[in-house]
Amino acid sequence: MRDPFLCDGPTVVSFSGGRTSGLMLRRVLDAHGGTLPVDVHVVFTNTGKERPETLLFVAECAARWDVPIHWIERDRSRPAGQRWREVTAATACTDGALFAALIEERSFLPNHAMRFCTTELKVHPMRDYMRAQTSERWTNAIGLRRDEPKRVMSIRARSNSWDTDCPLYDAGVTVADVAAFWKAQPFDLGLRPWEGNCDGCMLKATPFLARIERDRPGTLDWWIEQERLRGGSFVQERTYLHILARATAPSLPGVLDDQPALPCACTD
Repeated sequence: MRDPFLCDGPTVVSFSGGRTSGLMLRRVLDAHGGTLPVDVHVVFTNTGKERPETLLFVAECAARWDVPIHWIERDRSRPAGQRWREVTAATACTDGALFAALIEERSFLPNHAMRFCTTELKVHPMRDYMRAQTSERWTNAIGLRRDEPKRVMSIRARSNSWDTDCPLYDAGVTVADVAAFWKAQPFDLGLRPWEGNCDGCMLKATPFLARIERDRPGTLDWWIEQERLRGGSFVQERTYLHILARATAPSLPGVLDDQPALPCACTD
């Protein structure tokens, strides 16, 4: 039986900076004896709103595992189809300017129905990067698990200029397997279960965003400012000012509603 983590031909290993895609990267490295073929590229796409813990984790994976990870960002100054630039951990955008510039271009905020932040800040830069690396059709390896079948089926049904591979799903890896792997490692991503790579992502449920703001005051400031500038909201039924009010109201410490966050395509 073929090892699902072996890469045949040009491949981009899409590393979101999370634990699941981190395990995928480790398994891909192991399948190739620790050294990737020259046509296999590990890519982390930075939006400018990633948590500092995410950026540290990406850099640490590269250093500890001796694997080159290409940090890329959207570059709107370049022609269509070439709108990417490679940066480093030291030069990557960390103040939200990339995201803010995209919102200014569109003149409205992304929302659940039009998540152009994911498309323009992650999917297209990675696509353009791979087009610059190969003239062939390539495979995009994505960190989706066996316990995410709907997401796997959805992404495999899309028509793209690349093929999609979900090696963790094919290998039967679950969220419990991911947790067990990182528990056994000498380092880990410094984020808690309700926190994600994008610091105030609109797909997070209100209780989680309020908890994040209580833990790290000021996290929602950028999101509040974008809503003020556009005179709208990222989510129709709430504003980030509303979430801030909830965060600063008296509450029982550690209590979160059971409302889950929507799955974010950023990891796709």
